[in-house]
Amino acid sequence: MKKKGKKKNGNKIAKIPVFYLIYLTVTAAVIFAIVLSMQLVRSRLAEYEAAQPRYVAAEVFAQYFQPIDYNSLLADSNYEAGEAGTDELIEYLKNEIGDSRLTYAAGSSDDENEVKYIVKAGQKQLAAIVLTTADAKTKHGYDTYEYSHMDLYLNTDEYLKELSSYTVKAPSSYTVELDGSALSKELVTSTYMQEDILQYCPSDVPGIEYSVYTITGLDKAPGEVKVSAPDGTAAEVSFDDETNTYTSSLAYSGQLAAEYTEPVTKAIEGYAAYIQAAENVSLDSIKGYYDTSSKVYSEIVAMSGDRWMVNAGGGIDFEDVQVGEFYAHTPEIFSCHISFTQYIHRAGSEDYVDAIDKYVFLHLVNGEYKIYYWYNA
Repeated sequence: MKKKGKKKNGNKIAKIPVFYLIYLTVTAAVIFAIVLSMQLVRSRLAEYEAAQPRYVAAEVFAQYFQPIDYNSLLADSNYEAGEAGTDELIEYLKNEIGDSRLTYAAGSSDDENEVKYIVKAGQKQLAAIVLTTADAKTKHGYDTYEYSHMDLYLNTDEYLKELSSYTVKAPSSYTVELDGSALSKELVTSTYMQEDILQYCPSDVPGIEYSVYTITGLDKAPGEVKVSAPDGTAAEVSFDDETNTYTSSLAYSGQLAAEYTEPVTKAIEGYAAYIQAAENVSLDSIKGYYDTSSKVYSEIVAMSGDRWMVNAGGGIDFEDVQVGEFYAHTPEIFSCHISFTQYIHRAGSEDYVDAIDKYVFLHLVNGEYKIYYWYNA
């Protein structure tokens, strides 16, 4: 005969089957084990991650390259740069980097105990941050890393060659001497027309042709660069230390000055006296100084009709006469600068004071130099 379950307050007591108790217990244990395992894995992963060499590389990169510290970089790095000094290497690095963004990424190493991170400027490899495994390990035996050294990748040969390259720019007809030795025309790498070197030029004088000499492979800067005009007159030479360039100015001709100062003075003073209707000055007395087919001479002739309006019957005196800047543009053309003050003595009235300031151009006419063009300065 079956026994009936006891009742409490008239109700039966519910019992959980043993199967479900075991199931729930096992499930809880599994979940706990999983959670514990995940915490252990996360802890182990964090430990492993913290030991990665890229964090050391990031610190080194920030120290030397954000922003770049050229002096510290050169002082603390390994490199081969021949005889290049610190200033030259800094300029080299600046030239290599330019506007490029500096980055770094893991590279390869032949030493299993080393890790390299390559620093790049754009696509150019600039340096290697070298790390080595440290003696200390993590709690669970992972290797740690420490900074070993920096290797700079310098290819300074071409750059230093450029630094030891010097340029001389001089009028093509001039002689260039470097430490007493004349430079061969074979060293001329280009020519150009310097159009603005003279303030005033006629249409048949477009400018001065300059030759560019390039001298390479010098161990040191030239001691003396001398540039001379065809007549031997020395030209002034300036130097640009940023581009290693010597540039010659024009050398005014002492020979032309000695030969033509007097004729030019007589020509221009005679012109001034003639147009002021000074006594004893005729067109015939000055025409020998001028190219009678030129526009200048035609203008003088045209002024003849206006001479009646002026009066220099008392004569003309010229003071502060300055003649110079004689320059041979070609074997057939030269120019000079003349200025003076003229005191025009007029009968029955006060003297009239005027200034003459001209750049005068002469060219060969039947073997003689004649004035054919001028500009008022």
